[in-house]
Amino acid sequence: MLSTRRQSTSVAPSRGPVLLLMLLGALAIATPRISDAMDLTTIDDEPLTLSGWIRFRDYTWSYFNAGPVPSAFGNDNQYNYPALVARLGIGYQLDGVKLFVEGMNPTFFGLPDDAIAPAPKGALGLGANYYSVRKESFDSSVFLKQGYVEFGGQILKDLAVKGGRFEFFDGKDLPVEDRQIQWITDNRVAQRLIGNFGWSDVMRSFDGAQVGYGGQNWRALVFYGVPTRGVFDLNGMDEISAVDVIYAALSGFRTDGAWGNSLGRVFYIWYDDNRGLVPVDNEPASSAKKNLRSISIDTIGADFVHDVKLGPGTADFMVWGAYQFGNWGDQTQAAYAATAEAGYRFDDVPWTPWLRLGYDMASGDNNPNNGVHGTFFQILPTPRIYALDPIYNMMNSTDVLGELIIFPTADINLRTTLHGLWLSSNRDLWYYGGGAFDSHLFGYVGRPSLGNSYLGSVLDTSLTWNANRYLTFNLYGGHMFGGSVVAADFPNGREETFGYMEAVCQF
Repeated sequence: MLSTRRQSTSVAPSRGPVLLLMLLGALAIATPRISDAMDLTTIDDEPLTLSGWIRFRDYTWSYFNAGPVPSAFGNDNQYNYPALVARLGIGYQLDGVKLFVEGMNPTFFGLPDDAIAPAPKGALGLGANYYSVRKESFDSSVFLKQGYVEFGGQILKDLAVKGGRFEFFDGKDLPVEDRQIQWITDNRVAQRLIGNFGWSDVMRSFDGAQVGYGGQNWRALVFYGVPTRGVFDLNGMDEISAVDVIYAALSGFRTDGAWGNSLGRVFYIWYDDNRGLVPVDNEPASSAKKNLRSISIDTIGADFVHDVKLGPGTADFMVWGAYQFGNWGDQTQAAYAATAEAGYRFDDVPWTPWLRLGYDMASGDNNPNNGVHGTFFQILPTPRIYALDPIYNMMNSTDVLGELIIFPTADINLRTTLHGLWLSSNRDLWYYGGGAFDSHLFGYVGRPSLGNSYLGSVLDTSLTWNANRYLTFNLYGGHMFGGSVVAADFPNGREETFGYMEAVCQF
């Protein structure tokens, strides 16, 4: 591991990120069309390939104002920092057996060292989250991101077996050719409960195995994995050996002519956490400190996505739901979550505007003293997909959203979303985070609601330009108008702004 320490506590904007993006823009125009992966050599007439992925991102935070804090802490809620992530993989396939090894190198430049206030305010933006683990402002590491062997049909036709270290995404079990359904699946169904946290600069993988069986229109999948460290912890090589997850699902796709296309799934997840940590919940502190037994939760659920040609465009709707039972330490788990969304895409109108409406609800705990944990637990997700401004997640939350997506050209899309956010229970916490990423940190954070329910509203916009098949640019900006929950925790300033610009190059 490599690390150096920042000499100054301030982070000043520089021209470097802008100049780098301009350079990448020039490369986007000049880049020739090469093969997707470079052939290094040939072994038994099969190529040994090299693939790569590089992402540069420059972040800007103006977090809620923590106000004056004790000198041992910090209250820097306005800062920026760049991050560079590189992944390099080597693959080989012979007689249907695939071998793949990939290394990863995340690097941070100028993380804030004074942006962590006392609890319950805590980290003032994700820059503080990264800094808090290793206490380094300039930091870098190199580790094994993936390393697996995959058998595709050698053991039995339509049977695929994979083992080793790899990424896993719940809900992406069965890719389909319907582009609208696939977009909804990728952006509104997949990774709600298990994902690689790919938006973070360290991400996560799983050590384990998966078995899939099925054809073009259906698939059964079973997965077992132990998550690696990562997400906000640059020690991504190690696994969190005290955490296990099992996933099983059956997915099916149906095309029915005038009635449109449908994709459905039923799933089961078992999650077990034996790290012996104090759980983050709304129990009284005296009780929570004693609740060190394992967390063992069963989740059953289903989802359904459908679209159909209607008038000048395509209408779609999606439903997703899950129920949880088991043990939250010495409490009984009993929680649920549900989502319903609908949209209409004007296929024959310039810029093909796509309007979407949605309602997401995940239960909270109404009684901290009854021995039942009623807060829906999001397990090991990629939460940022569902909260583009990453200051809340799908735990004790109700989200009413409206969205407009437009496509000015085939290579550019603009997505604007307005969220209205409430806590499902005002006796529970305001949660954020994305699950276990370290053996010593729980992975979720909760702030008190103090009897309030209205979290606030978030307005955000993102622009994506696919410059060519190898280079993509993204711009994002989001602003939260904090409600009574935020005002109770941050009386000195309840508005927050977050943005970034990024360039992603892959081959």
